[in-house]
Amino acid sequence: MGMFDECKENNQVDGALALEQASTVTQSIVAQLGCPCQVFSANTAYETVMDAYWQAVKQGQSEGFTPVLVPSDDVLDEYLGILKNDDYKLEEVLKADLVSGEELLGNWYENYTEEFDLEEDGFDGEPDVIDSYSAFQDYRSGRTVETILVKVPTTRPWELVAYVPFGGWNDCPCVEEMMAVCKYWFEKYGAVPVTISHDVMEMRLPAPVPEKDVLQTAKEHFAFTTDRVYQCTRTGTLAEVAASIRTSAIWYFWWD
Repeated sequence: MGMFDECKENNQVDGALALEQASTVTQSIVAQLGCPCQVFSANTAYETVMDAYWQAVKQGQSEGFTPVLVPSDDVLDEYLGILKNDDYKLEEVLKADLVSGEELLGNWYENYTEEFDLEEDGFDGEPDVIDSYSAFQDYRSGRTVETILVKVPTTRPWELVAYVPFGGWNDCPCVEEMMAVCKYWFEKYGAVPVTISHDVMEMRLPAPVPEKDVLQTAKEHFAFTTDRVYQCTRTGTLAEVAASIRTSAIWYFWWD
């Protein structure tokens, strides 16, 4: 069964679309990714999308794939086209020798803190508990956008960012760096990417990280994207990020 056939077959699921019914942007993304997929229409209930995701997680464990949710995104579509024109070769990226993700994050943190004086202590407010995924929801209305559930043919979750590549602009890490960091966090905490757009990645963990690790993890989140502190907190402190990490089994990353 081909990719287009699977999209048709899944049309009986509430909110699911046959590929030919999806937007041209979605059709283009699906064609460029080249993986089996399930497409959900805009305004599909959040719970419906997530139920399908968790069913795919279970299915993937026996069939050898890992699912990821990709919102229909014209910027991502354009970026995938640019990568194709730049001769992006997935096979070569997957064979690349990855550097240590832990060392990468440590070096980035040192470089950033040479410029910025980060406050590590002093947050005594109510932490933001991240308990849902926002990448496929419109931030103004809260409604879901057209979303692609991609069944990526790998059991290595850190490779999802190679199959659905983004980054390599401004301070957003390139694909190989993304893979290295995701591999490090998977091996240390069991973190797995759940959503990927052109500027957002969200990850799930089996449980929040241990108390002893929350500040160090907050530093790593800042190193991965400084916007996690400067634009995604109320106080602009590592302490606020650490408080959220302490209570959240979902990690949110955004690059401006």
